[in-house]
Amino acid sequence: MPQAAAERIRKRRVTTRPKRPQVIELPRPTDPVSLAIEHDNLEDKIYTRLRTLILERRILAGERLRVDHLAREMRVSRTPVMNALKRLAQEQVVDFVPRRGIYMKRYSKRELARLFEVREMLEGLSARLAATRITREEVDRFTNTFKELDLSPTPEALARYIEVDRAFHWRLVELGGNSHLAHAMNSVNLMIFTYQHGLTRSPSETVQEHFAILDALRSRDPEGSEAAMRLHMRRSVVFMDQEADAEERNQAGRARG
Repeated sequence: MPQAAAERIRKRRVTTRPKRPQVIELPRPTDPVSLAIEHDNLEDKIYTRLRTLILERRILAGERLRVDHLAREMRVSRTPVMNALKRLAQEQVVDFVPRRGIYMKRYSKRELARLFEVREMLEGLSARLAATRITREEVDRFTNTFKELDLSPTPEALARYIEVDRAFHWRLVELGGNSHLAHAMNSVNLMIFTYQHGLTRSPSETVQEHFAILDALRSRDPEGSEAAMRLHMRRSVVFMDQEADAEERNQAGRARG
């Protein structure tokens, strides 16, 4: 991408409120899942299993986590389960509430906007690093995959879009080859997934932003790739802040009424 084009992307500002997508929550999985695990590296395995349950939406924001129940289902003692939960608390995914119990953290829309600000910086770096490492064949595969997606607001279409979206973003992190960036992205994504049950904005809007990122990657332009990715993330920050503003105005109105 020419320097002038990259500069235009960096200077672009969101001046209109993004169209609010139709709210359709993805279904929570109902199929049975075995929690029993082997005892080698026990605490790490429990921690990994709990992360997986969170990412699969088998544990939801605000849900109480009962140590005895988890230990019984995993066929382990309470201690390694408690230690794994403490690790999740350090990652700001779990809350230990005095005299009440342990709960999945529930983020507000304002807090989610702040998480997306961090994600904007990290994702921008991943796109910059990936620009000179991704192959044209891989760019074409992602481009064709996004073009073939069903953008209708059905649960099945949304689930598929989310799957491709996450694979694309994570692939850029992998291509960056920076383990510290990967660790930071893992932590931020886990916090976001505890709140986000679907998409922040509609696929018909964000898919065009993915094409802009892919165009810059195809040109092997680090600055343009970072600028396109950061604009993609920035629009979600603006949207979530606008949603938070509206929510807070409604709460203030109810309090006055």
